[in-house]
Amino acid sequence: MLAAGAFYCATAQRTISWQDSGMFQWRVLEGDYCGHLGLALAHPLYIAGGRTLALLSQDRLPLLLNCFSGLGAAVALANLAAVAALLTGKRWAGLLTAAMLATAHTVWWLSTAAEVYTWSLAGFTLEVWLLVKLLRQPGWGLLVWLGLVNGLGLCVHNFALLPLPVYVATAIVLIARRRLPAWSLAAAGGAWLAGAGLYIGMVVDLAASTGDWLGAVRSALTAGYGSKMLSVAASTAGLKENLVLSGANFAGLLLPLAVVGWCRLAARLGRGQAVALGAVTAVHVLFFATYRVPDQFTFILPSLAMIALATTVGLSVLTDVSRGWRGGVVAACLASLLWQPGAYWAGPHLAASLGVKVIRQRQLPFRDEVRYWLTPWKHNERSAEQFCRAAFSQAGPNGVILPDSTSRYPLLLYKRLVVPKTGVTVQTPAGPLPDWRTDPAGFREAVDGRPLYLVSRLPGYTPAELLANLEEPFKTSDQDALYSARWKNP
Repeated sequence: MLAAGAFYCATAQRTISWQDSGMFQWRVLEGDYCGHLGLALAHPLYIAGGRTLALLSQDRLPLLLNCFSGLGAAVALANLAAVAALLTGKRWAGLLTAAMLATAHTVWWLSTAAEVYTWSLAGFTLEVWLLVKLLRQPGWGLLVWLGLVNGLGLCVHNFALLPLPVYVATAIVLIARRRLPAWSLAAAGGAWLAGAGLYIGMVVDLAASTGDWLGAVRSALTAGYGSKMLSVAASTAGLKENLVLSGANFAGLLLPLAVVGWCRLAARLGRGQAVALGAVTAVHVLFFATYRVPDQFTFILPSLAMIALATTVGLSVLTDVSRGWRGGVVAACLASLLWQPGAYWAGPHLAASLGVKVIRQRQLPFRDEVRYWLTPWKHNERSAEQFCRAAFSQAGPNGVILPDSTSRYPLLLYKRLVVPKTGVTVQTPAGPLPDWRTDPAGFREAVDGRPLYLVSRLPGYTPAELLANLEEPFKTSDQDALYSARWKNP
């Protein structure tokens, strides 16, 4: 765990981040436990953990939170190694599999910026360890702990709800077979409620304040993304990119060894463990494969963990064939630890030599899209900071910047942490000026006499009604980070 934590901290992004990572950095800085995107995207326990880092240093908070993700991944890998050793009886096999998973693309990518997924994975891998222990040595205490950990996991990420039916079904089967007392299910339910208490309290509070209980539950379960879940409709938006990024996780030997493990799972572990672990794997893989969102590849983490457990079983099967097989398989696995980073490094260079580019409707300044997404290490990724520096320089001394959702939080963080005394205003729906959507006259009056700048001139990224009242936004130079905007009727 210490080695993995040091590895991720060494390759973590050193500064503020784009998109969701920047949003988490800002929410932790502000102590915002709910956010504005719905309760399913609140992740209150993660925010609480981040707040402890804010007590250490606000100026260095972006870096601390980026390293915090790596710590979560390190805990998850340690848990996975423990589960793997439990399944195979070979501690070295668990450590080798954890090392291969540590350098898988998405695990590494999400461990170097402020993200909630790695801490969700830490809780999930602990749940799997408890599940295996419960199947091997049934006891009501293990079931209660499983309920508590899963409830706490819900306060981190809604991923915790996916394997919950498998846990309940396992408990019912064990009770039916008289391996557990019937009351243990109620005790585990109480522990789950205690663990999930923070999240349940937020749901109750939202329902009480709005009077809409159904809406509060919907916010807690899907946050407006319900139509994206279990979607069987073909969607080409971002499909190629997500396939490439998801496939990059299998540049090593995780998948072929997992296939061997799945073929021998029941023979090695027994039917009960094989069915339970197979069901958990199927639930997560099904959710990942049918969740149609632009950043779909980031939701593969629990699936990767379950694939890695099958990898460990496959590794154990092959190394038991003979001493020669053992040496060859272990050598190939060790070689993959070097091959995978090499593939990630070569990918952007190969794409550049072939003229392959990621064509976006809106290109973010200073960001090489292929390198940003394909290279998991971020210690040298500073495009968000470079954009902010250029934006505040261009908008100074008293301009108003109207950002989009991707650039909003980097700009807010830069203003708070780097240039707090600037006269430049970063305008968001929450202020500080009147919101254009609800008070266009008030916004225009507040901006009167001040230069107005846009991060994007595309409808959807900037309110279409506002664009209709502006002349065509322009850049005077290719080096400009922002578009200058002028009113049609001064």
